[in-house]
Amino acid sequence: MITLAQLEQEVARRVGPYWRFFTDRQIPNTAQFTFANFPELRSSMDQDLVTNLWMLRRGETLDGTPLSLDVVDRQRTADVYDPEQGRVIPDRPWGSIPAAGEWFEFHHLNPAQELRAAVLAGLRRCFLEDMFAAELTSDYGDIDLTHQQPWITSPSQVVRVQYGWYRPFGEAPFEATMQSGHVMLRNTSGPYTPANLWVTALRPAASWVNDADSSTGPTNDDDVLSVDLDYAASAGHIEAWHLFPSRLFEAAAGSNQATQAMAALEFTRQSMIWTPSARQREVGFSEVVGLSL
Repeated sequence: MITLAQLEQEVARRVGPYWRFFTDRQIPNTAQFTFANFPELRSSMDQDLVTNLWMLRRGETLDGTPLSLDVVDRQRTADVYDPEQGRVIPDRPWGSIPAAGEWFEFHHLNPAQELRAAVLAGLRRCFLEDMFAAELTSDYGDIDLTHQQPWITSPSQVVRVQYGWYRPFGEAPFEATMQSGHVMLRNTSGPYTPANLWVTALRPAASWVNDADSSTGPTNDDDVLSVDLDYAASAGHIEAWHLFPSRLFEAAAGSNQATQAMAALEFTRQSMIWTPSARQREVGFSEVVGLSL
């Protein structure tokens, strides 16, 4: 289980410079509409890590206290960096003063317009194995899987079909085909309505959010996803190369970030680990399976 925020942070580390710092807890913030001080950025060396990066506020402090934050204050661009004070001045003032110990993230990609888009596209590349009991509505055994599970959009997603009453226990022959834009399941029992069927299919990770079906994918930082972090992050990384190549080339030009070939290789490796492989469609029955009247 991971949150959308954790996934975005991991993708951000891969696509370009990424830092996470908290604001000073000792210097009063009463006048900090126009700047924020960060103890970890205070230095006698003029080593600029943040200028021109995006500043993202998620509304959380160092001790985990949530903060009420207007959406218009969520992100800015770091305009000026003062190493002596550890101070960062954004391109325009915030509407609300940063809290003491508030977490700030510094991103290479625009968090709202680029990073979020790459993360969501990456989730569409990630699949989970999901099993459900198919509703038997046809007198001739044909089952419209897309009608029952809208996330099934390709016959290749159907990897296993089993007979069973309260749980699956025997393999069933099947054929998954397209008809009028829907995935149809056929040939499970000839011209009759089959016994109870259990279908195992590959489900896009974005369609299961907070332990429930989702047609939009995750939208909030604390939305929970049932996908491995490295798997989803590698998918988001390669999608960032696909969607915003100039921004990724810029970050990789100095050999400080992974190249497109490296990102593709890592996603291939993660896919081999986490994407379930298609099973053989074996036809065999160890006992008689009854058919409904």
